[in-house]
Amino acid sequence: MYIAPNSTIRLLSGVPIDKNQSDTLWFASGGDQASYFASKAKRSFNLQTYQRLQRGYCRLEVSADQIYDCNYMMFQNTSYGNKWFYAFINNVEYINDDTAEVRFTIDPIQTWFFDYTLNQVFVERITPSADSIGDNILPEPLTMGEY
Repeated sequence: MYIAPNSTIRLLSGVPIDKNQSDTLWFASGGDQASYFASKAKRSFNLQTYQRLQRGYCRLEVSADQIYDCNYMMFQNTSYGNKWFYAFINNVEYINDDTAEVRFTIDPIQTWFFDYTLNQVFVERITPSADSIGDNILPEPLTMGEY
């Protein structure tokens, strides 16, 4: 069965998220999320073939030089729904003067942001039995990230 190319791909520049997942962006709704990322779009491509999540690359009709500064992408397979998928761009490879291959890794946090629920957690702290000066000067094994 023939499926007409109907996917939308947007290549984004300046998105402040990196692959190590130490920081992410928080959105109140899927519309806010899509609007924010769309505002970072450098190039947009319509009527593209179906984008597979696990394949991890797509070929686009654009010169590689025009998209080297893109660090993130979003795509939507509109023939099958209206869900946006978000991904980190790993690299851009020159194929020919009019074609570039974009290799990507799905960002699971942003892609499934509104499909899961974060429950409350309880962190139990205890008071040590000895509390003399210097007894309890050990860093906790909890990385807080940058303040």
